[in-house]
Amino acid sequence: MIDSFEEAGKMVQKSMEEKMKATVKEGIKGFSGKLDGAVYYYHPRLKRTLMRKMPKMPVQAQNHLYRDVARQIKNLEPSSAYRNDFRSYFTQLRERDENINLPSWYSLYVKMLWAIQAKYPAQVDLKTITKEQVHSQNLPCISVKAAIEDGLLPQIPGWEYYDKQM
Repeated sequence: MIDSFEEAGKMVQKSMEEKMKATVKEGIKGFSGKLDGAVYYYHPRLKRTLMRKMPKMPVQAQNHLYRDVARQIKNLEPSSAYRNDFRSYFTQLRERDENINLPSWYSLYVKMLWAIQAKYPAQVDLKTITKEQVHSQNLPCISVKAAIEDGLLPQIPGWEYYDKQM
């Protein structure tokens, strides 16, 4: 009789364990982060949660330079109207040219800022750039329209209307 109770207990325990297993069919939309040497993130255009192997980067001096530049670019905090202009511009640009492989408007924005530094090295240093400097020196990144006029971004129909300032 004890054997049957033990067997019954094992069967109940096994049944409970099977019911408690978590399964995910399509991924959790909002899940992002790092886990077990992998990076998980949601890609809104693909409507999928993606996973990639976490890169192993050796610590070098230029890593710190790029980190500082990335932080300074993020600290610029463009206005919501400017961001909306850039998003609209990027969407239209992607529709016109299928060879645009950038994932978002922000990557095009960063690419434009690097192009400004290359074009005007005496005026622009991305390690120290501020929103006040952009406005006081009237740099071409002040609006999408100004960047297009300066040749930093390609022209598309209706580009004249993207005049919201940073």
